[in-house]
Amino acid sequence: MNIVFMFPGVGSHYSGMGKYLYENFPVAREIFEEASDTLKIDMASLCMEKIYKADLEKLQNSQTALVTTSMAAFRVFEQEIGNKPEAMIGYSLGEYTALCASGAIAFSDTLKLVQERSTILSSYALTIDGTMAWVNNLAPEIVEGICSELLTKGQEVYISAYDTPNKTSISGTNSAVQLACEMVVGHGGIAIPLKLSGPFHSPMMQPAAEKYKSVLENIDMKQPLVPVIANHDSSMYKGVENIRENLYLQLIKPVKWLDMIHYLMNQGSIKAIEMGPKEVLKYLLQAINPAISTFNYEREKDILNTKNSFTLQESDYEEVISGCLTVVVSTKNYNTDLSDYQKKVVLPFQKVQSQLEEKINSGYSVEKSDVEEAIQMMKTALTEKQIKEREQKRYLKRVLQCKSF
Repeated sequence: MNIVFMFPGVGSHYSGMGKYLYENFPVAREIFEEASDTLKIDMASLCMEKIYKADLEKLQNSQTALVTTSMAAFRVFEQEIGNKPEAMIGYSLGEYTALCASGAIAFSDTLKLVQERSTILSSYALTIDGTMAWVNNLAPEIVEGICSELLTKGQEVYISAYDTPNKTSISGTNSAVQLACEMVVGHGGIAIPLKLSGPFHSPMMQPAAEKYKSVLENIDMKQPLVPVIANHDSSMYKGVENIRENLYLQLIKPVKWLDMIHYLMNQGSIKAIEMGPKEVLKYLLQAINPAISTFNYEREKDILNTKNSFTLQESDYEEVISGCLTVVVSTKNYNTDLSDYQKKVVLPFQKVQSQLEEKINSGYSVEKSDVEEAIQMMKTALTEKQIKEREQKRYLKRVLQCKSF
């Protein structure tokens, strides 16, 4: 089971977001304070106070506010639960938050990048004829055909996001998007025009993307400590220059969310946590595969639910100890020196096994100390059997059911 952190994009903000995090966790307050210092605004008030609702709706404010709230959620999860993800992904703007959380870009630099990005994009969008629309209940191949047909007629419209098997977004000139929407309805789909002033994630944003290139060059970036999946081609980031290239291409290429999720699913079964406001990504993920366990981490009830799901409970103890015993029994021994095997593997194994059987038969509860002893027994046995460290970590993760302990 692989844990994936997801970071939301534009449209997930709301007035009041981050309030529970800010009021209950000092590490979250530190994030909001750093954002305030960096951007010279009161970020907490902007996000949480109703009187600033109109200001929050402004593109530059909503984007930096969303990054701040998502990073606050991530820091609280990191402190309170601590499970490490196998990958991080973000939707459009959320790709920046994912890179920040992965250690690739400092938080203050991420805010500056996002602010400059929104300024460049919104300013350029005002100078051109462009808009966007959602397309539902229609396969991407049909939408691609509609866009191609209109392009041959001189009407500029492109797919700007592949969200689910039946949901896409389109970007283009106002007339082209309107024509595309009419054709979508003719094919039995649903078209929903968006209140956006630009044809984002399309070739029409090329001039803005070129201007943004110089901004990217002036930001210090590092190799992500956790794998991050790129929006424009659903590939894993490979290096620092790859970060700059991907963030540039993100402006002119469609968001391939569907491919990103398929890529992660091909790596194994996943549990996903949406770090930030609302449940947009949870909805998209479950539309792709309803069987994927998906959690949110921003509001109180969601935080408590996630903590219970990712923290080992007393009801799990017996199963964890049984798992440790199973791993030791079923793992091959590569150590030819058997002089200490009885002492370091067999006897500790028998002790843990007999203690578990005794507690089950007598009706006593299995305690945390019993689990700690079983885990240590398993670690020692795997080391004695000369199992590679990476494999040992995989076994531990499996017996703990991807939960923190």
